Amino acid sequence: MPSAGASAGETGVDGQAGGGGVSAEPAAAGTGAAGSGETAPAPAARRALSADFLGKTLSLVDVDKLKPGAKRADALLGSVDLSMYSPGPLAVAVTPDAKTALVSISAGWLGLVGTEVPPGSGMLVFVDLETLTVKGDLDVGRDPMGILIAKDGKHAYVGLMSETYMAYVDIEARSFERIATGNSWNEELAMDDTGTVATLTTGTAGNAVTFTPEDGAKSLGQTVGLNADAAGTAFFPGTKLAYVVQAPTQLTGYLGGYNVIDATDPASPRVTDELRVPNDQKISYPATSVPSRMSIIYPSTDAGTLSLIEMGLEGQKAVELQKVEVGAAQQLAYGLHCDDRGRVLVAVPTDHYVAVVDLNTKESTIVPWEITETGPVDIKYIP
Repeated sequence: MPSAGASAGETGVDGQAGGGGVSAEPAAAGTGAAGSGETAPAPAARRALSADFLGKTLSLVDVDKLKPGAKRADALLGSVDLSMYSPGPLAVAVTPDAKTALVSISAGWLGLVGTEVPPGSGMLVFVDLETLTVKGDLDVGRDPMGILIAKDGKHAYVGLMSETYMAYVDIEARSFERIATGNSWNEELAMDDTGTVATLTTGTAGNAVTFTPEDGAKSLGQTVGLNADAAGTAFFPGTKLAYVVQAPTQLTGYLGGYNVIDATDPASPRVTDELRVPNDQKISYPATSVPSRMSIIYPSTDAGTLSLIEMGLEGQKAVELQKVEVGAAQQLAYGLHCDDRGRVLVAVPTDHYVAVVDLNTKESTIVPWEITETGPVDIKYIP
C-alpha cells in the first residue's frame, strides 16, 4: 500500500509540481459582435476532462467532436502531463467555475486486481484548467478515490480506500481535515442537487455514510448491516434518495444488487429499497444522475457486452426504465457522467475507449482513446 497520509491541516506543495501540460486550440473561436457586420463569436465548445490512469495524463476534449469515426486526437483541446506522479490519475472533479480540477492519484482497488499497476503513495493534485498546468498537490492519505466538490466550490471531500476517514479539503488553501467514518474502503461520493446531503460508499461493508457537505459533515450517519460491496452512488434528481450500486466482487462471493437510501436526515439514514443478486457475474461499479430524465444510470458488462442501465423511482423504490447497449467490453466501465441533455460519457479503461451514449435515442458512439495501458478510467463534463 502507499505510505501514510499527511497530518490534518497539512498544506500541499505550491507552484508547478514537476511540470504542467501543453494546451492546444482554444475552446472558442471567432470575434466581433453580432449585428455589427462582423462574425459573431462561435459558441464555446462543450468540454470534458478524462483521467487516463496508466497513461499518466489528463485529456481535455471537445465533446461535440467525439463523433463516429473519430479518435481522441480529433477532439483533443489539450493535455496535462502527470508523469511525475505514480501510479496515475484515477478520478477527477471540476469546480463549478470550471477553473480547477482535483485529481486523485491512486490505484484504488484496481491495484488489487491489476498486476501491471505500479506502486504509488497516492496524492490529490490541483490542476489549473485555464493554463493546463499542475498548481499544487496534497497528501490526503492512502489510496484517494472519489472526489465530491461542495456546492460552494471552495471545499471538496475525498474518499480514502485505505484509511478510516474521508478528507475534507480546502481547495484554495490546499489543506484538509480528517472526517472519521469508522470504515476503510471509503470509495465513491455523491451529492443531491440542492447540495445539502451527500453519500459516501464504504466498500466491502456494503454500507454508506450520509452527511451534510455544506458544513464539513457536522451531521453524519451511516447505514448498518447491508452486507455487500457498496460501489458507485448517485442521487435521484429532485430527491434525497441515493442509489447505491452493490458491485459483485470476489470479496463478497459475487453478491450484486443495489440499495436506495433516504438521506433526508443524514444523521439517521433509512434504507427504502434493497435487492441482492447471488453469484452475479455482471460487472458494475459507478453510477451517475441524469437530471433531464429524473433518473440514475449505472453500467453493466455481461458476457463481453457493455450496457447502461437506467433506473427510476416508484415511490421510494427503484425500477428499471431501460437498458442501452453500448458495445463490446472486456471488463468494467469505471467513469460515468451525464450532461443536462441525457448525453452520457463512459470511460472504459481495459478497452481504452470513451463512449458517448444518448439516452433519448439509444445511440452510442465509441471513440478510441489511443493509449495502450489501462485508461481512461474517469471522465467528467466541465461546467
